[in-house]
Amino acid sequence: MRGDEVDSLRRKELAMTETDIDKLLRSALVGRLGLCKDNEPYVVPLNYAYEKNHIYFHCAETGTKMEYLHQNPAVCFEVDEHITTMTAPVPCDCSTVYRSVIVFGTAQIVTDLEEKAAALRLIVTKYVGIENAQKLGTATVDRYRSGHGSKTMVVKITIKVITGKHYGIAQQET
Repeated sequence: MRGDEVDSLRRKELAMTETDIDKLLRSALVGRLGLCKDNEPYVVPLNYAYEKNHIYFHCAETGTKMEYLHQNPAVCFEVDEHITTMTAPVPCDCSTVYRSVIVFGTAQIVTDLEEKAAALRLIVTKYVGIENAQKLGTATVDRYRSGHGSKTMVVKITIKVITGKHYGIAQQET
């Protein structure tokens, strides 16, 4: 999954291990999706689930995200954890203790009902527990419409490149 991607980091000593990358992708509550259409960037925070080299998220069938994805499926996805700010007598010497992961990949709308239901169960498990996820079958997923009447779409990002970086954290503590 990572291959030589760590070579793209300017400061290789800050690279996270694959295990630490995996942990952060599974535990972060908010991911930021970066898209581009007609040379106009767009970044949006969202809930997501990470599983087997894929990131899944759900959204309405229409809207800005979908407009951008239909035109350009190449995406960037980011999660981070701000741990603390380290102060210093000289303000320019302040720093941040953090972890961050950046993913580059290709997004596609999940059309297979079984895969869509499984992805939604992953998301529901992460945010509201497995008890609620177990109630989510394919029939429910197929007929569900939001309060605004929109069908729920599931998007899968297939990861091509992934890097993780941390600062101020000993690798063995992560």
